[in-house]
Amino acid sequence: MRAGLHLERLDAEQRHAVQHEAATLCILAGPGSGKTRVLTHRIARRVADGSADPRRIMALTFTRRAARELRERLEQLGIRDLGAVGTFHSLALAQIRRHRVDAGRRPPVVVANRRQILAELSDGRRDVPIGLASSEIEWAGAQGLTPDEYRHGDGRRRIGSSSAAAVAALHTDYNQHKRRRGMLDFDDLLVECTRLLRTEPAFRDAQQWLFRHFFVDEFQDLNATQFALLRAWLGDRDDLCVVGDADQAIYGWNGADASYLTALGEHYPAAETVELRTNHRSAAPIVRAAAAVLGRAPTDPSSGELIGEGEPPPTITEYPDEEAEALGIARHLRHRRTPGTPWRRFAVLTRTNDQLMVIARGLDALGIPYRLRGRGGVLRLPEVAEVVEQLVAAGTRFGTTAADLFEELDDGPAARVAELAMQFTAEDPRPTGDAFRSWLRTLRPSDLDGGFDAVDLVTFHAAKGLEWPSVVVAGAEHGFVPIRDDDPEERRLLFVAVSRAEQELSVTWARHRLVGNQVVEREPSPWLASIEAATVPPPPPPPERIGGLLAEARAAVGSKDPATLACAERLRRWRDTTARARRISAGALLDDNHIDLVAAAAPRTLDELVEVTGRTPERMRRISDEILSVIEGP
Repeated sequence: MRAGLHLERLDAEQRHAVQHEAATLCILAGPGSGKTRVLTHRIARRVADGSADPRRIMALTFTRRAARELRERLEQLGIRDLGAVGTFHSLALAQIRRHRVDAGRRPPVVVANRRQILAELSDGRRDVPIGLASSEIEWAGAQGLTPDEYRHGDGRRRIGSSSAAAVAALHTDYNQHKRRRGMLDFDDLLVECTRLLRTEPAFRDAQQWLFRHFFVDEFQDLNATQFALLRAWLGDRDDLCVVGDADQAIYGWNGADASYLTALGEHYPAAETVELRTNHRSAAPIVRAAAAVLGRAPTDPSSGELIGEGEPPPTITEYPDEEAEALGIARHLRHRRTPGTPWRRFAVLTRTNDQLMVIARGLDALGIPYRLRGRGGVLRLPEVAEVVEQLVAAGTRFGTTAADLFEELDDGPAARVAELAMQFTAEDPRPTGDAFRSWLRTLRPSDLDGGFDAVDLVTFHAAKGLEWPSVVVAGAEHGFVPIRDDDPEERRLLFVAVSRAEQELSVTWARHRLVGNQVVEREPSPWLASIEAATVPPPPPPPERIGGLLAEARAAVGSKDPATLACAERLRRWRDTTARARRISAGALLDDNHIDLVAAAAPRTLDELVEVTGRTPERMRRISDEILSVIEGP
């Protein structure tokens, strides 16, 4: 084996995935299961045994941060002469640029600001908001739809016919504008590279000769356009290893399709699947909380050893309003941080960006440093723009200039851009300033995050792929968690947020929140009860009732007694009807486990109902009269 490849340090599931001989392999990897370790060790194992040439490897990720980590870990394993490691968009741009330069044509100009162009093209018309039009055009691009296909694809687009017609007309004008100016936007890079692979044999043969072994991370996030490009790169070959987790599929709203992961065998019949189920990152109470969010029982010991059993269970805290919540979180962070502990060990996660701004005010009030991760606009900062312009003006001295700036600059956004310039130099043997400017436009906002010491403030979406020792999930109330009751992706979003914590998890929500210009009373997220039930033992009943009604109910669950079955059916009908009428999750009233216990116990008082459900008296008091009436029957 190559130096640095220590398979004995992997668990049994990880070794099985690394050593598996399938040409096409699908690795299902849950949070903390070591997917990056497995991916890098699989690459290293194949290089070591001669089944893969490192110069012919293409490793695809969704962020530059992930690409950098992958390359660094492979270097630690002794593999440095890699073919290509990067995002779909950055590698597609590199191939298009090289093709055009070799043909004596001008390289493409990558669109810097689609919304600005759309606003200019709309010429003041108000047929459709520019933000909505930009979002829909991006979604159509992810689906590989032309404007006409989008306009008439009622089953696939997401807005009404009149608005869709306006979007399609603006999309057509936008495409014409780009063609006249030789421009490509973010999605065009994938479409154009796919077109070249399909229509220009010399280009296709060159790329397929150069790249023969494909490895793709976060495969559940692929959309139709990315999958089409991957298939064009592969051609009729099947040397493919993909890693992903359907439970972390949270970009369906933007065109991602997790079925490419879960049904890979439909496209590659010889594909085989292995699973990584053991969470090596998070303490046992956090693993249980994450499983509860998905409506699953705590992790079965046979699935892998749970670590950190001694760590504290998650806490759930109610605040009177959002300002009190923000200050409470700030005090919590200050209390939890011991002298000398970096602030970057802590993160606060919310469903929306607006919530983060409220949290930021609370941290400001106590003088706690914070960083808003994954936010756009960094390239417009004066200090960042100055560094970019220096690099663009460097000409043939681009690599030297990047190295000098990297040494000179302190931590911060400008230093991060210099670091990215160094990465670009390592990937492109003929780096230029103009090429770097275009390459920057293929990045996601999170790729530009700086490295100074601060509490991270992050949305659930931007938190995926990251982890912190201590995490606060804020604003966990109905209206944020979930925002949409009928969208299963909302539950997965909370799963992603909860599973970012390594050692400590705190969940907060506000009883009142400013929505628009009104203060609105809020309800806790319907999934908080599941987290609490899975991680915190319910308070013991009064001494004279210990082991009484609840024990009897548990023993009776599953019986075929007609009266019990009829009561359970009445409770389910009441729950489902009431949830629809009140526009809340059914689980916020009673989950299926509660219904079975209540039907078996037939409690007659609030106290008995509290004992059976394990919920607080305050929470059950609101619905106890209704439940007790249903139990009595018609």
